[in-house]
Amino acid sequence: MKALVKTDGSKKLALREVEEPVLGADEVLIQVRAVGICGTDLHILRDEYPHAEPLIPGHEFAGDVVDAGADVRDWKAGDRVVAELHTGACRKCEICLSGNPQICPHKRAYGTWRDGAFAERIALPAWLLHRIPDEIAYEQATLFEPTACSVHGLLERGGFEPGHSVFVAGHGPIGLMCAQVARAGGARSVVVSGTSRRGTVRLDAARGLGFEVIDASETDPVHHLTEATGGRGVDIAVETAGTQQALTHAIEAARRGGRVAILGLSSDAAASFPWNVALVNDLDMAFSFSSNYSSWRRTIDLSLTDRLDLEAMITHVLPMSEWERGLAAIEAGEAVKVVLQP
Repeated sequence: MKALVKTDGSKKLALREVEEPVLGADEVLIQVRAVGICGTDLHILRDEYPHAEPLIPGHEFAGDVVDAGADVRDWKAGDRVVAELHTGACRKCEICLSGNPQICPHKRAYGTWRDGAFAERIALPAWLLHRIPDEIAYEQATLFEPTACSVHGLLERGGFEPGHSVFVAGHGPIGLMCAQVARAGGARSVVVSGTSRRGTVRLDAARGLGFEVIDASETDPVHHLTEATGGRGVDIAVETAGTQQALTHAIEAARRGGRVAILGLSSDAAASFPWNVALVNDLDMAFSFSSNYSSWRRTIDLSLTDRLDLEAMITHVLPMSEWERGLAAIEAGEAVKVVLQP
């Protein structure tokens, strides 16, 4: 089968012919119909995130079951599926049994530590699967994974409640999904900030989704929000960019006694934050990594309402052979979400 492979020591992908995955007894073989390019994939390509090599990256995917192992009972050929990322999770430790296999110390996620979905087919444990509703296209279903991360970070870790005011620092796909999840959950107001230094496509997308937008390259978000709230600040600030600036803006924009949810993966090992501001303002800070079963279920339920616009997030749908064009669009700031079709 064809797959995009990151070879040993390389910071590039190559489209290659590789062996089809061997199907385990508890696994299903899935024909990949669509796969999104995630920011984590870019970190992996730049060697900014630990990973195996050689590696087929990719974890935001949707496809069809084509075969099932001998021990699989609940899935059959033709089922439309997405999958959680927690390959390798032991399902026996305290962390797994508490419903959080995404942080199991034994987890080795596909697309990072084992081959992922930038390929025609992928084999995965059946316990990770979820059905795609008939109403949802494969391309839109690739957004279930980043949406589940947003649901987990904001609703399950961040302490969001209906009526809260929300500030999202970061205008990438996770930032825009957090904004949509907040609005779907009944936020009183949602403000998104980002920078136009690499183009306005993502800021324009945020505006198109109906959010108030602050261009942080022109306006100080903290000053704007302080004035807009009469000096109070927002109930929840969400950091999704993984940058020093976004983290500082989130902490300084939160009200006294407010909350800060941190979802952004940073490539800056020396990133710091305004410690005394967080201390004096008695902030609750919650870091959030990946997603769990409940966040996927909530995401799929939300997808069946009119409260999430998944289609608006997708700016490029390309054949996998044009992966270089997709990466170039992301690097140039010309894309929100790029989806490849193997």
